[in-house]
Amino acid sequence: MVTRHLAKLSRPLLPPVHVLGHPFLPPSRLAHFSSSDLWTNYEQAKGWLRCKKLPPDIETFGVFCNDKIDMEEVEIYGFDYDYTLASYKKGVEYLIHDIAKEHLVKKYGYPEEVGSVVYDPNFAVRGLHYDVEKGLFLKVDSSHQIQLGTVYRGREKLEDQEVLTLYKRRQLPVAFLEPNLRNMKMVQLVDIFSKPEMSLMAAVMDYFMRHNLEYQPESLYYDVSTCIGAAHATFHSETRSNPNLYLHRDPELIPCLERLVQASKKVFLITNSPFETVDAGMSFMVGKEWREYFDVIIVQAGKPHFFTNNAKPFREVDIERKIFLWDKVAKLEKGKIYAGGTIDHFQDLTGWRGGKVMYFGDHPYADLADVTLLHGWHTAAVIRELEMEINKMNTDEFKWGVNWQQVLMALIDDHQNVEGEEARAVMEEWKKEVVAIQSSLRSMFNPQFGSTFRSHNNPTYFSRKLFRFSDLYTSRVTNLLRYSLTHSFYPRRGALPHEFKSWFV
Repeated sequence: MVTRHLAKLSRPLLPPVHVLGHPFLPPSRLAHFSSSDLWTNYEQAKGWLRCKKLPPDIETFGVFCNDKIDMEEVEIYGFDYDYTLASYKKGVEYLIHDIAKEHLVKKYGYPEEVGSVVYDPNFAVRGLHYDVEKGLFLKVDSSHQIQLGTVYRGREKLEDQEVLTLYKRRQLPVAFLEPNLRNMKMVQLVDIFSKPEMSLMAAVMDYFMRHNLEYQPESLYYDVSTCIGAAHATFHSETRSNPNLYLHRDPELIPCLERLVQASKKVFLITNSPFETVDAGMSFMVGKEWREYFDVIIVQAGKPHFFTNNAKPFREVDIERKIFLWDKVAKLEKGKIYAGGTIDHFQDLTGWRGGKVMYFGDHPYADLADVTLLHGWHTAAVIRELEMEINKMNTDEFKWGVNWQQVLMALIDDHQNVEGEEARAVMEEWKKEVVAIQSSLRSMFNPQFGSTFRSHNNPTYFSRKLFRFSDLYTSRVTNLLRYSLTHSFYPRRGALPHEFKSWFV
């Protein structure tokens, strides 16, 4: 027992209390601890933790599972292109941001000074919500609770009391977080291009507030969002012309695709990007014969409408004349390029259905939600932020901080009924230390918003969707090479609140 370890370190003034709850001491006994007793238990707990080994490192290039998956059952592998097969350099975010700000000035009449704002890649994290009516960025956890300390108007942080005054409560209604076109109160900024979008919105808000100019948050959001969308055309043109400037060349991508082909797996590509963009990128990353690795190639698919059967019929693409052919598509042939289509038609033409199919995409909603919920495909999310976050989590500073936070919260939990002014003052000091630890851990990932995946002790709203819509998630497609094609992935058994308490996260 932990008590025995504590007893070896120093002899307590009172019978030692199990820092995770003592089954034999009633609350009345715990209430009579003096401040000196509390600090003795505090030092004993910290000493006990120092004697424990820190958790082993997490595999940076690992594949993580939310559900049990037997890869031997997967016969067909499907891929998105952007940020899945294609890994873009940071320069793409700067490019999108700068094109969009130019559109704001030239096409929407924003002040000339807006054209001088600089992209800040460290301002936001993926998965934040933006309150369209109030003009606020906020981070929400899996229980719909606002994480206080992460609410910003531009780059100005709101005090907790102001947030509670604005929203009347911490827990947001589901209608706010799952909006429809008739009730657009909030939007979640999920895709990779959301970071330049959020940076630009924040910079423009700062400009308006700094110059005491009135503005409509709704109009600002729609203007910036429209300009970001319009920037995609230029983005495609630039990446086609200079793939070496914007694309990483992953040396493991060719072996990854070759292994699938050699194992007689079927491989397909479904992307919203036009063929010219895909062809230039894949030729740079894989070689001119890249199409030989794919049994079916579909471009300009119009996801997520492709997966909800609301898209246009399949059209064959004449890549020489750069036109869509008028003929009805009766089968999907290797070596040909198709555009549009729907998932039902795709499944009818190929016979590829259900758990035999695994689709890889970077967007948990647009790429993965419908195919797993409605069509039973296995799904794998490619989330590049994982590598940075895992590297931070593998530091001794982070490991110690997380573990000491858990132990300290357990101490507070066990001693919270103490009596006496001095003892209660110790409790308040411990609570302040927990807040300081949480703030320090959060800042290791992002000074404003913390981790993409965690909100203190809960998963973020982004993680909730990621875990629901993906069977596997990883930082890059080629991480699969570290596992055999017959590998079985087993999810970690997490402790529920009513089950055994766990020391380490």
